[in-house]
Amino acid sequence: MKEKLQLTKFFVSSFYKMPKQTMLQAVLIIAVFYMFLQLTVVNAFVYFLGDTQVFLFYNLTISSILVFALVCYLSTSQIFAYYEFKVLAPLPLTYKEISKAKVLSSLWVPIILSMVIQVPTMGFLIVDQKFMEAIKLFVFLPIVNGLTALILLFILSCINRYYYKFKNKITYLMVNIAVILMLFISSIVYFAGKSSIAISKVISDIDLNSIEGLKNSLEFIMKHMFETANMIPVINWILDAFVSNEITAHFLVIYISTILISFLLYTFIIENISVNYFKNGLLENNKTNMKNSKVNISKNQWSNYLQREIWIIKSEAYFKMQIVLGLLLPPIFSLVMLLLIQKEVFPNYLDITKEGVFDKYFSYSVLFLSCINNISGTPYSREGKYHYLLKSAPFNERYVYFSKVIFSSIISIIAVVISFLIFALFGHWELESAVMLLIISCLVVCYNLLTPIYDMKNPSIEWENPSAAIKSNPNVLISLLYGFPFLIMVALIHFGLVWFSVQPIMGVLIILMIVIVINSVLVNRLKLYL
Repeated sequence: MKEKLQLTKFFVSSFYKMPKQTMLQAVLIIAVFYMFLQLTVVNAFVYFLGDTQVFLFYNLTISSILVFALVCYLSTSQIFAYYEFKVLAPLPLTYKEISKAKVLSSLWVPIILSMVIQVPTMGFLIVDQKFMEAIKLFVFLPIVNGLTALILLFILSCINRYYYKFKNKITYLMVNIAVILMLFISSIVYFAGKSSIAISKVISDIDLNSIEGLKNSLEFIMKHMFETANMIPVINWILDAFVSNEITAHFLVIYISTILISFLLYTFIIENISVNYFKNGLLENNKTNMKNSKVNISKNQWSNYLQREIWIIKSEAYFKMQIVLGLLLPPIFSLVMLLLIQKEVFPNYLDITKEGVFDKYFSYSVLFLSCINNISGTPYSREGKYHYLLKSAPFNERYVYFSKVIFSSIISIIAVVISFLIFALFGHWELESAVMLLIISCLVVCYNLLTPIYDMKNPSIEWENPSAAIKSNPNVLISLLYGFPFLIMVALIHFGLVWFSVQPIMGVLIILMIVIVINSVLVNRLKLYL
């Protein structure tokens, strides 16, 4: 038992590490405290609506969504990765023991986090002397969250069982993402189908003009969601037992059934992971990621340095996956947004389709979405063990920096162009749209010029898991602080011109000139700095 606990701790300490820098630790603590404070305020707001059943349903829903999101994010980079294979495979450990420790370590953090955010909820219930509801929340919620995580992991483990049959890791990751998206979209569509009121009607009834209106709107939405959930057979059976103010035989049956189903799923997951653990781990660690990389040395320095960036991206399938996501997310968002507008889902008072304004909303939405999937914020961290080459080899620092900017900008601009092509296919293209495309492309370059600065000074290169170099890297958040202020400033100026009724074509030309000037100044300053 002690050995199993130590093995689980090994995975936990490998997967979840506090940043080493004191400043980043402080930022992380502040961020966690701020999130906890926000959840407390929202919890208080929902609690004082006066319906305890709705309040319990809200907390169950929020915690389940949180666990689902965390497991989606952590699964492919932790449970179904084999970075530990070279270390643990030679040891006298069975593959089932290793698999159990991996699964337990990946369940532990999401479930603990989902319970931590319930502290304010428990406080409200105890102060209000609703002890039975507090006990049921404390006892039942982690079991339901565990079941939610295990259902998802079971589906993904069935795919992982045959990992060795995939031609490359990026195909495997794409299949995982497709399955997760299908589950998420199917759940939303099924839930919406059970709703007695159209979503557009629910949105149009929201009143944000006053605190009282906001309170009534929130109460209406929560009650509607609760009533809709009660129309789904299995969920209705669980909710009836969970939100009641007593522990009944019905509750005990559900509680025991949930534990048994969770145990069965856990057993199946361990079997799926361990049955081909050696074959999958050996395949993963014997892959030579650079075997398809070809270098064509030319007299053009930019060509040579850009090839180096491509070489780094090819070093890990996870990096290539981020590039694919960067290309796909803005077009998918554009398509969904335009379809919703075509179906008149958005309420009339938002008036985002107003002539002369809609292309601005669309353009800046695409811009901010392109920047959220931040591939330019951690270009030096991605180099990992190859980062020492920058110091030991005679590389030109300026060429290195600007080649990273060019590469990330090309990816984002391709996504922006595809999004605008979709925009044109829906019949919204005008002369100003072409200028807006130029503006957004220039702003992408502006953003990418700024975001690598911090990572260049403080790269996080001591990573074993490639996700730690990008998504789990605190430099990502700091890089947003470097790049986003300029984007927000330009967007505010542009909407200010619209507010003061400046002619649309004149407004976009003014913004285009501003953006070109900003880019020119940034390039010249960076040339002097590097």
